[in-house]
Amino acid sequence: MAMSVPLSRLSRRSVLRLAGGLGAAAVAGPALVACGDSSGSGSGPSKSASLRFMFWGSDDRVKRFQKASTAFTDKNPTIKVSPEFGDIDAIETKITVAMSGKNLPDVFWVTSDLLPQLVAGGHVMDLTSHLGAGKGIADAGFSDAIKAPGRLDGKQYAMTHGLQSIGLFAKKNVLDEVGIPVKNYPDSYTWDEYAQISAKIHSAKGDKFFGTDDPNTGGAADWFGAYARQHDQDMWAENGDLGFTKDLMTEWLNYWKNLRDTKASVPTALALEQNPYFEGAPMIRGLAAYHMRNSNQMLELQGLTKDALVLMPCPGNGGAGTKAIALSPNMLCVAANTKNPDAALKFADYLLNDVDRAKIIGTTIGAPPTQTVRDAIATSVTPAEKQFLTYIGFEAGAKTRPVRGGLATSGAFSSDMVKAWKNLAYDKASIQQTVDLIFGDLRTKLLKK
Repeated sequence: MAMSVPLSRLSRRSVLRLAGGLGAAAVAGPALVACGDSSGSGSGPSKSASLRFMFWGSDDRVKRFQKASTAFTDKNPTIKVSPEFGDIDAIETKITVAMSGKNLPDVFWVTSDLLPQLVAGGHVMDLTSHLGAGKGIADAGFSDAIKAPGRLDGKQYAMTHGLQSIGLFAKKNVLDEVGIPVKNYPDSYTWDEYAQISAKIHSAKGDKFFGTDDPNTGGAADWFGAYARQHDQDMWAENGDLGFTKDLMTEWLNYWKNLRDTKASVPTALALEQNPYFEGAPMIRGLAAYHMRNSNQMLELQGLTKDALVLMPCPGNGGAGTKAIALSPNMLCVAANTKNPDAALKFADYLLNDVDRAKIIGTTIGAPPTQTVRDAIATSVTPAEKQFLTYIGFEAGAKTRPVRGGLATSGAFSSDMVKAWKNLAYDKASIQQTVDLIFGDLRTKLLKK
């Protein structure tokens, strides 16, 4: 049976500050033990093996993956899987600290920001030679575009297990009440329209209700990435430097300052009273009509409210803007120093390809990476999931330009940039000071070898 080890909702940045002063190993403590043990001399699935599996998500997602982990052990009695879970900040903290102690979980989810750092440090297994029938992980049906996000320097270090992107959620009853149209691909709101609509909602609903949350203070840097792509820029240049200009960043920050000043967006302190990802999202708490987050969260968010939700494109991504669409898939890695590589690869293959697993998980982590598995769950998904599958289906088929990856330091840069945005939102810095910091000290740290 799968064992569950919940992780605390400790702030990622607090732990990293401690790690800088005390040493990462000192911060890790007993919660981070080495990769799963093996009671046999071999590492193959025929021997008894114990695996640690780390992921993030809401209570619903946790329950689904606990069930899926148990189902895997039922099929493979010699392999015990111990799930470890928490919110994304807690998991990123644990992974960052575990890199120093070389005690990463056997199989774990990874963000695109952390992957370059993990690869540079030799922390994750090169999966290239393990892909293919009978090699560990079956990759039939995985298009090159699906594999590309996990590939660095021509080697496959991570595999996409869930297709997702950014998405604009809304409570349809609020939109209907105020007379706001729902937009579906290939159409979307423009950014100017979104500001006007958000202000209109606040005016119509009163002082304690707002149009939208603010993705900057919520830690969702992908929204600025989308804005940059819509302006033929990007988060990263080909050489790993910043791919956007000072003028564009200034324009973006002025846009959101105007929404905060006019109360079209939720006040920062009110928005961040609770974790803004799931249960604490201002839309779920009855504070806002719109919620800017990841499209694959449709199932979980709908489960947290009785009000019908709709999923719409990012403002600016409609019409000619569809070329700016960027998929940001969920990926998984296998630890380079796992004591049970064969068992870890078998479990990773299960998470990527098993139809029964897909039926248990649904779309909570995104759409399955292969058409075969997507077809297998199509008849069993909820109406909310059907919305998401239609949405992601359009994006997966759109003609878009490639998304560039960052340097090993890009994850730290993104975290520091979000912190700078929060300081601005709390009036601890001006827009000019924030832009100067991003293009000054933060850029210097990004490019430091």
